[in-house]
Amino acid sequence: MSSAASASPAPSGPLRGVTRLLALLLLAGAVWAAAVGCGGGPPPPDDPVVATVDGRDVHRSAVDAMRAELRLLDGEEPGADEVLRRAAEREALRGEAEQLGIKVDEAAVARRRADLVRRLGGDAALQAALREAGMTAGQLRSSVEAAELFAAVARARYPGLRAGSAEARRFYRRHRDAFRTAPAVDLGAIFVRNEGIAGNALARLDAGRPFEEVARQFSIDPELKHREGRLGWTVPGSLPGELGDVVKDLAVGEVSAPTAGGGGVWVFKVFGRRGGEVTPFSGVRDELVARLTARKRAAALQEWLREAGGRVEIPVP
Repeated sequence: MSSAASASPAPSGPLRGVTRLLALLLLAGAVWAAAVGCGGGPPPPDDPVVATVDGRDVHRSAVDAMRAELRLLDGEEPGADEVLRRAAEREALRGEAEQLGIKVDEAAVARRRADLVRRLGGDAALQAALREAGMTAGQLRSSVEAAELFAAVARARYPGLRAGSAEARRFYRRHRDAFRTAPAVDLGAIFVRNEGIAGNALARLDAGRPFEEVARQFSIDPELKHREGRLGWTVPGSLPGELGDVVKDLAVGEVSAPTAGGGGVWVFKVFGRRGGEVTPFSGVRDELVARLTARKRAAALQEWLREAGGRVEIPVP
């Protein structure tokens, strides 16, 4: 049986560029384990059994939920055989979770759902994705709960399966560029209503007045005024629209031309630059070992589920 594609919560720092290799199963775990141990109660009377796996019933509702999950993940209609196999694997994992006495951590579930909302760009985007996939809010909650349960089962079933420091170092060497910090600038900004006022601010700067003084005098943003125009260390790519392009090309000490954005006009000054360096292995070792360990355990659990999926039985009408 084929395994589901993995996805993970976006890691912090330099690991951001290798998330696909270090997947912690935000929703891919849900494909394997949705509705596992989620307290959904007994199936409704009109929910027939469509298959069994290891003596456990797979109901029509589980198949329907899996179909919606796969549409959400892949953006296309999955095949009937694949849906049934995945639903059976889900039921097999439910049994394993019960055997291990594992229950869902509600706080972890809430964090996973919040991360999903953030990755999709907000609740409105999430609701649109659910509508397109034909997935209910209840099915989504079940999926997110199951993703967390999947990780818990993997930890409990394979506690001795770990990545070592040497393995982490080899990964670090192969993917060295992924551990390079993003270039950042120590940025100052003056935000005004229009280009005319921005021109007046530039004239003060050209006359030798300190940037901090001009920012206090001209900025209409209270926070910028209070901080004397200092935004601090900023990644240019995090700025909206063309503002990031303007900032990334400024030399240290240089002041930008007036640039429209955000309902006003900006004048920037770069006070310093840093970044672009590779973070040393010592700075990422512990996080990398943890993520590689989680990857090993997830792969082992997926293999076990593939074997369980091979034991699916379909009742004879």
